[in-house]
Amino acid sequence: MTGRLKGTCEIQLLHDVREGNEEAFETLFNSYKDKVYAFSYKILKSRDLADDMVIEVFTKIWERRASIQPGPSFRGWLFRITKNHIINFLNKASLDSKIKEQLSTSANYYRSSTEEEVIYNEYLTIAEQAISQMPKQRRRVFQLKSEQGMTYDQIATQLGISKNTVKSHLLAATAHLRNVINVDPDGLVILPALLSFHFWI
Repeated sequence: MTGRLKGTCEIQLLHDVREGNEEAFETLFNSYKDKVYAFSYKILKSRDLADDMVIEVFTKIWERRASIQPGPSFRGWLFRITKNHIINFLNKASLDSKIKEQLSTSANYYRSSTEEEVIYNEYLTIAEQAISQMPKQRRRVFQLKSEQGMTYDQIATQLGISKNTVKSHLLAATAHLRNVINVDPDGLVILPALLSFHFWI
């Protein structure tokens, strides 16, 4: 099911998302991703940044799915999340060098002694295990984006899949990694340094 959802169909879908139904969430993503993209692109003026914003926004929606209120208010909630993420991104972009310095400091701290190095390596192992558990295609998409810095279009061309499929894989991969790392909040401190994956910043 794609396109805009209406009436009781959307209400039921949102109830299913709240219950953790991944298929319902994918339908919701396909129904609203274009609106989030259009709004993001209008402000950011970058296709890749707008694509990234779509993934980040829907990852946040999945994390906060228990807060979804089925009904007309959902679209307003979605808009607020998108607006806030864009504002946060722009604020962080203006402090980019400081962010990188902070990440580097965090990584160096965890390497500063034998004990901290063990902790650092443990988090790296957790992240690598989480990535290895992903379906093959999803793992490949994630690696091309995070390790090689390829654009959505480049990944789609190399793997022979659609750009929307690339977005869906990245959304699922990001949600999966956050679920794993969120078990221990300390892991979030060094995860960007471990993976160099800008969705986490």
